[in-house]
Amino acid sequence: MNDQFFLLRALELAKINKGFCSPNPSVGCIILNEEKQIIAEGYHRGAGSPHAEIEALKNIQNSKPHTMYVSLEPCCHHGKTPPCTDSIIKNNIKRVVYGFKDPNSKVNGRGDEILKEHKITCDYLPLDEIKTFYKSYTHWQKTKMPFVTAKIAMSLNGKISKITGEPIQITGEVLNQKTHYHRKISDAILTTSETILHDDPQLNARLENQTFAKSIYILDSQLRISPKAKIFQTAKSVTIFYDRKMTPIPNIRCIPVDTNEDGLNLHQIITTIGQDGIHDLWVEAGGKCFAALHKNKLIQKAYIYIAPLWIANGKQAFENFQLDQQKIHWEQAGNDVFLEIHW
Repeated sequence: MNDQFFLLRALELAKINKGFCSPNPSVGCIILNEEKQIIAEGYHRGAGSPHAEIEALKNIQNSKPHTMYVSLEPCCHHGKTPPCTDSIIKNNIKRVVYGFKDPNSKVNGRGDEILKEHKITCDYLPLDEIKTFYKSYTHWQKTKMPFVTAKIAMSLNGKISKITGEPIQITGEVLNQKTHYHRKISDAILTTSETILHDDPQLNARLENQTFAKSIYILDSQLRISPKAKIFQTAKSVTIFYDRKMTPIPNIRCIPVDTNEDGLNLHQIITTIGQDGIHDLWVEAGGKCFAALHKNKLIQKAYIYIAPLWIANGKQAFENFQLDQQKIHWEQAGNDVFLEIHW
């Protein structure tokens, strides 16, 4: 077993709590003794909680630590918790191997330098799997805006609902589970008042008999949704963006936004969500919202689900919409297929 093997194990630990750590990154850590046996593991559980390195160090029992493998470069600054570099030095770790250089300007190589200054061997081993995992965190650090992934489901003839807007179960269980998985690993979900009014969804993640509440953002320019909607019982938090000419709803976080030809100003909205510390934003809305986000170059990734059915009298997903892409991938999922697009 080599360095890559142990780093990928640290990555698996980091994945456990992805979607629940923002504004911090999700990180995993393992510690080995001199015989290269794993003696402790840890992962970050959320902002204000001990970092993965500290969690792993707490789990050492009567063993002499030697090498630490961590998915992300150890932090070296004071935030809600002390620097991880201090604890690594204090616990006499001999070697640290990490898989991604922290793009945070407060770290970005300085954690590596501090460890080396204290005679600790520090090796940066970049891996594609870890680089991909931290893609949204890197995007947020560079832009202070979330990495936006949008999903839409349609029939073979491009319909997403009945002509009245009444929802139809379009795709099968495999893609349904895929949606719940992406809800879970995202920090928040963006939707529209149209979706709430027609579907009254829970918009939580339901996987393996567990339910995970998520932070929900809603585009509702005219403040049409009812406080009795299910979302107010199932969400971790709800934020509504509305036309600043309207009067906000009492006791609900409502943020006024300017309007333009696309409706609410999406740049203002995505920027505000980024200021909330959201790295990964999952979008479940209709074709109008999807197209507006694409037009404004605010989508980084998209999933288009396509089911083998024909809806004769339905609402079209897109109108006068041309999809450009940098990378495209088709995959079968049960009886359905989905199109994965990267920009």
